[in-house]
Formats: sequence, C-alpha cells, structure tokens
Amino acid sequence: MPELSTALRVPAAQYLRMSTEHQRYSLENQRAAISEYAEMRGFAVVRTYADAGKSGLSLKGRDGLQRLLADVVTGQGGFSAILVLDVSRWGRFQDTDQAAHYEFICRDAGVNVHYCGEPFDNDGSMVASIVKNLKRVMAAEYSRELSTKIYRAQIQQARVGFKQGGPAPYGIRRFLVSEDGTPKFLLAPGDRKGLKSDRVVFMHGPDEELKIIRRIFRMFLAQKRSIASIVKALNDEKIPSTDGDLWRWGRVKGILRSELMIGYYVFNRTSHKMKTPVKHNPPNQWVRTKVMEPIVGLKTFARVQRELRLKRVYGLHRADMIRKLQRLFRKKKKLSQDIINECAYTPSAHAYWIHFGSLVAAYKAVGFICPPTGERHRYFSDEALLDGIRRVHATFGYVTIALLNKDPDLPDGKAFKKRFGSIVKAYGLAGFPTTKSETVSAARQRAAARR
Repeated sequence: MPELSTALRVPAAQYLRMSTEHQRYSLENQRAAISEYAEMRGFAVVRTYADAGKSGLSLKGRDGLQRLLADVVTGQGGFSAILVLDVSRWGRFQDTDQAAHYEFICRDAGVNVHYCGEPFDNDGSMVASIVKNLKRVMAAEYSRELSTKIYRAQIQQARVGFKQGGPAPYGIRRFLVSEDGTPKFLLAPGDRKGLKSDRVVFMHGPDEELKIIRRIFRMFLAQKRSIASIVKALNDEKIPSTDGDLWRWGRVKGILRSELMIGYYVFNRTSHKMKTPVKHNPPNQWVRTKVMEPIVGLKTFARVQRELRLKRVYGLHRADMIRKLQRLFRKKKKLSQDIINECAYTPSAHAYWIHFGSLVAAYKAVGFICPPTGERHRYFSDEALLDGIRRVHATFGYVTIALLNKDPDLPDGKAFKKRFGSIVKAYGLAGFPTTKSETVSAARQRAAARR
C-alpha cells in the first residue's frame, strides 16, 4: 500500500491487555504488532486503552476495556475501529457469548474490531465467524487447563510445607529458600519472591510476639475474656498488631483459629477458581502439613476451638450493645458484619446475632434498614435513581452502565433495567439522549464546548 498521510488514515483505538503470562504478550510486543498492522492497513492509532496485569476471565477490574466500551457507546472516542492483537487479548471469557456481546456492542455503534495477529479478517464472513468462535473456545479452555495445573502444583507444594500466597498471621514470618531448600533471607511484609523457582516457608516471629500470642490464648481460655475485650486490652496497652496497626476483632480470632499456632499449615480450605465465588471445601480436601514447632500447646489449642464452637457470649448488656452500635452507625452511615467485627469498641457480630436473634434485628434496633442481598435497588425511589443518573452525568459529562456500576451510592445497571424496562428508558426519563443520533449529536456538542 502506498504511504498514506495521517489525515487520510482511518482513526483507530488500540486495546492492550497483559495478565501475568509471559513476554510474548507484553504490552510493548502488542503495541509493535498493532502498529505494523495499522501501517499496512491504513489505520492511525489515536487512542490507547490498556489493562496491565489483568485477567481476561472477567470484565470486572479491566478499567481499560470498560472505558473503551463506554467511549464506543457514547461516541466520544473519536475513532471508527479497534485494533487488538488477537482474540485472547479481548478476553478469555468462560462464556464465549460474553466476548461476542462486547464485540457486537462495538459493531452496533459503527466501530469494527480488528484482530491484528489472527490469520483471518474479521469481516463477518462465515469462515471468520467460525474461526473466531473456535478461537474464543480455545482461549477459554486454555484458562481452564492453566487453572487446573496451577491448582495441582499448589496442592503439591503445600504438602511439602511451602506457603501458597497471602500474608502471614501475627507472630509468624515468611522466609525465602531456593528450590533445593538453601536459605536466602527473611521477607518483609509486602515483599514477594523474585524467582518462580524460589519457595517460601514459615518460621517463628520475634519472642515478644510469641509471648503476646500465648497471652491472647490465656486471656481467652483462663480469664474467660471475650475477643472484643482482648482487642480493647491490647489496644489500651498500645501493643502493635500486624504492621504496627491496631488490633481488630478478626485479627484476634484469626490467631485463636490458626493451626499455625500449633505448627500446622492448612491449605485448600477454600477455593476461588476462574473468578468464581469463594467455595468452602470439605475437610477431606484440606492439606495439613507440619511446618514448625508449636507456639501454644495442642491441648490448649483444642480447648480454645471447643470454646469457639460453643459460641459463648459473655456478660453483655443489651442497652450497652445498642449504644455502641448506634455510635458505629453514626460514624459509618451503614452497618455490616465486617464493619462490626472490625470495630474495636463493639462486641462481635456473632454476639449481636446471639442477643438479638439476627443481625437484621440488631440493625433495626438502631434504625438501620438493611437491604436484602441482591435487592438493594428496592430501597431507591424512581426519582432517586434518576437523580443518580443526572449526578453521574454532571460529574463525567456523560453516563454509561459502567459508570453507574462504579458509583458506590447507586445500585448496579441491572437495577435500572429492572425498574424502568431498559437503561435507555432510564436515560430518557433522566432527560438525556436515547438514540444513537442523539448520542452522537450530544457528544459533538460537548466536544465543541470543550474547544
């Protein structure tokens, strides 16, 4: 093709995505391949959208792709084509219709997607459609196979005592060793191993922290103190918790429940494969390995577990519990199990559950109406939802489902569809364009106003 001036080239956006796979998919390599394709096909890259270190299994967390789709729908991008290295960079969605849906959104807005590294032209032909769908299935299958391999490797490594990710609890340290077990150095909080072949093992922390752990067990078992009382005592004495932070209910309970206190590393209690919800595995699937000498005695630990199972509730007065919960509600403007458990001055969420029969009843006692799971939109009036759309529009200059989903004070886009019949109707009732021509016209007006 003869050399074209930039003015004569078709304006295009490039989308780049790299997870943690390998150098083949580095952003620089994708950029170079797309640039070569654009030069040959007469495109000029005017916008770049990138998701570095993001999995292709879901749209969640991929801000680059979300912004790209939002600009396509609103017509604000200033491009008429999208260049992507290959089908897997667009996504490894387990439902191949999801990838097709996002591509259809672009095509319906008059913006075609071009896969620069694929051996077919995305021209809508039968061959292109078949090959593209096959590529999507292959991309999804690759992720499934990789997930299975990683899971098996983690199980094997855990069986020989190597830590599989996550922070270490109070009183425990992570130590780096080479593949053959040669000691290297102590890992500080937040540090990660630099080589894939290295391994991480557990070791005892400073003696001062081990004394605090044993004291926590004594306070709970011998002194019959509640977890909230232990938290208060430690914070009153200004004893630093992990990373020098304050003690919380969950941190103390984590120490009382962790089998590392008796020297055992337990792995695979839960699984979170392929971005699916966390699943609690049955005990026969857990991996339990002795990794160090115990900090507390086995009998002491067993007695504490028995006490925790009994779900004992200490001498708490209902009026005092309500007063503390009201204080927390005024501060946070909302309540949840995690919010209560993280608070240093309230009893645990479990204690409220025991005293009031349920957390919902406790919430009601302080005037907080908790929306049922998945039905948060029921607690918004029509006008409140429409005002939310107007507020988002006033903030960004436009409004999309992605922006509504990100707003912490609004339900997700599905709530608007369920309430008004469609998101387009909701936009119209809020006073904004509802057709493609109106959207494009409004985008041009905003662009002219900015100039």
